[in-house]
Amino acid sequence: MAIKHRILDREKVLAAARVMVTRDGIRELTFQTLAKELNIRSQSLYNYFSNLDAVIEALGTEFMHNLHQELIEQVSGIAGKDAIRTFAQTTHRYFEQQQSLDEIIYFVHHFPESSPFVQATGDVIGLLKRLITHTEFKHMAKESFVQNFISSVLGFTVLEVMGFLPDGQPSRDTTFESLLDLYLSEVKE
Repeated sequence: MAIKHRILDREKVLAAARVMVTRDGIRELTFQTLAKELNIRSQSLYNYFSNLDAVIEALGTEFMHNLHQELIEQVSGIAGKDAIRTFAQTTHRYFEQQQSLDEIIYFVHHFPESSPFVQATGDVIGLLKRLITHTEFKHMAKESFVQNFISSVLGFTVLEVMGFLPDGQPSRDTTFESLLDLYLSEVKE
């Protein structure tokens, strides 16, 4: 009788981790729970990742890289207020669609600047900086606008996903659009 061996690789481990985080939240992700999900011994995971932080870093890198790619597709060919609005709406929609996987963003500060996760996050912010290169603002410096805008968009989205923003009137979408309008009113025509 032949022994059946499962073929496991780094991508399959990441796929299982992604499913777990989406389904159960990031707090439930451990080497033990990931091994159980894959039906393997937890020691086997060390063949693919040195520790749980390495799994989180890989998930975060993938998460932010995918957001960056989506943003590039959506903002290509547009400029000014339209590009800034599209950047925010795309980011907001992307985070909403990721369900609990968006919690991964909370871990970016755990990694050094050389981390691919940090660099992928920097790519997203860098894209916003490029979008506003030729944009003039009424009162704010460009760097201040970038910091405040990205903080507000991500902050609103995280609070929304966590359930801290009520579903009442006005709707969260209307409130988000009002937030964008507030920032875009700072752009000179």
